[in-house]
Amino acid sequence: MDIDVVSDAVGSDQPVCGPLADAWETLSDFQVVAPADPNVFAYFRTLDRVLAALGESGEVEPVETVMLHVDYLADKAGCDPSVVLGGGDFTTHPQIVADALVNISLVLQQSVRSRPEQLPEGVPADVYTLILEAEAKLAGWCSREKALTIARIVLEERPKTCVEIGVFGGRSLMPCAAALRHNGGGEIYGIEAWSPNVAIENATNEANDDWWSKIDFAGIKREFYRFAAATNLTPHVRLIEAPSGRAAGLFDTIDFLHIDGSHSMVNAAEDVILYARKVRSGGIVVFDDVNWASTAPARDLLGALCDVVTVLKDPASGLDICAVLRRR
Repeated sequence: MDIDVVSDAVGSDQPVCGPLADAWETLSDFQVVAPADPNVFAYFRTLDRVLAALGESGEVEPVETVMLHVDYLADKAGCDPSVVLGGGDFTTHPQIVADALVNISLVLQQSVRSRPEQLPEGVPADVYTLILEAEAKLAGWCSREKALTIARIVLEERPKTCVEIGVFGGRSLMPCAAALRHNGGGEIYGIEAWSPNVAIENATNEANDDWWSKIDFAGIKREFYRFAAATNLTPHVRLIEAPSGRAAGLFDTIDFLHIDGSHSMVNAAEDVILYARKVRSGGIVVFDDVNWASTAPARDLLGALCDVVTVLKDPASGLDICAVLRRR
């Protein structure tokens, strides 16, 4: 039974009927590729693999519901259900086949929509949920990849004293705090002046400095505190509202350091000198925006103290954007 016959039966002038096209889109969630020349028999042959995958994942209900439609179709065709799922030839009215395609497609789509999002490797559900929430509600530019990287580092290294220079909205601080909470201990000290005067104390470039001079820091600060309280992260978050140069004396030893403050040549290098030297041997340093010309001296200083573990790249440009280093 060619798919064109089914298409004609449901009044479609498309080469592939709507239900079948929808079903193939759904099947892509299971990494099942449509045949080069899709027809009803190939569809059901592929469906058998999808049902097996669903069964292995413990999703029994959608498998049983799909099989009800397969059994009905087989009964109308006068064959065993294994013939249908095996891609064998069967004959029945095209409308019955079309109805089966519609019903099975709807069951699979509903199953995909109701399935919890797969957790990234090495990140527990409570931490991942927090990352998604911070991404949706807080200001900043921390990418999903960077947030997950920070969370994994904290989960694996189990640092006690963490320091972040340049909190802004908290998009990168909150993943660290969530991982500390999951670990059952540790604190993240966020150093942030929330001041346009501090942000542009030393020049970076005209466009960047102009942007920072117009930010509503008071509003961003309010949202940060509101979010930390609402998500019960305050036991692990300590804010130091001051320029980073004035806060360095508060720390003797640092286990995890994230440098993402002012990107001026002077400030970035100063943060490395004042803070990276306090990171214990074996501790981690995350350095943001490594592709900026103004951060080059800071990168060179870090190279004298640390070994590179990994570098995150901008997927659009391919440029290095964030480096993870381990203190020697």
